[in-house]
Amino acid sequence: MKQIIDIETWERRDNFNFFHTFLNPSVSITSEVACGGAKARAKAAGESFFLHYLYAILRAVNEIKEFRYRIDSQDRVLLYDRIDVMTPIKVHENGKFLSLQVPYDTDFETFYRQAWEMIQGLSADGDPYANEKNRTEEAEFNLVNISAIPDLYFTAAVTAQQNRNGNDYPLMTVGKAVVREGQLVMPISISVHHGFVDGHHIALFFKTVEELLK
Repeated sequence: MKQIIDIETWERRDNFNFFHTFLNPSVSITSEVACGGAKARAKAAGESFFLHYLYAILRAVNEIKEFRYRIDSQDRVLLYDRIDVMTPIKVHENGKFLSLQVPYDTDFETFYRQAWEMIQGLSADGDPYANEKNRTEEAEFNLVNISAIPDLYFTAAVTAQQNRNGNDYPLMTVGKAVVREGQLVMPISISVHHGFVDGHHIALFFKTVEELLK
């Protein structure tokens, strides 16, 4: 499921060593993606638009190697074969949510069915962060955190940092879809470790997500 990177022979050695000691090594960008195709497909099938775009984002993360690097508790750089998603799911009208970890599957139908069943099984009771608090060390690293604010369009977002040296795992937030120049678009903000990811990879991420959604 993972390999330990030999930093001395790693193609990103200089990038990583430069940013590794930064107080905040993260780079954050917000951009829009066209999503009308996914919205139409979800509506026609009576399915969740959220799960359609959750799959697209998670698939892009898994297809782009740079988004699968992590730093473990021993300060080693790891490359995971597969990245799953941790996402908050609203369970009450007052805004209460529960964090849910959903495994990635390359097949959309399998991913959708499993995620839908997990969401339907949630209860409004309980600690919103129970899933995150009860993770094993191994499960701590092979994740991307994706939040959704479907009622709010935004142009920028700043994420919380768990560690003094930022977050080594990507944090993402998806906002409200709006019509712009006749096309449905939605904002996605991402915050990633700059030692792992550069502007080239971020641009490739947004391009990949948009291709999957269109």
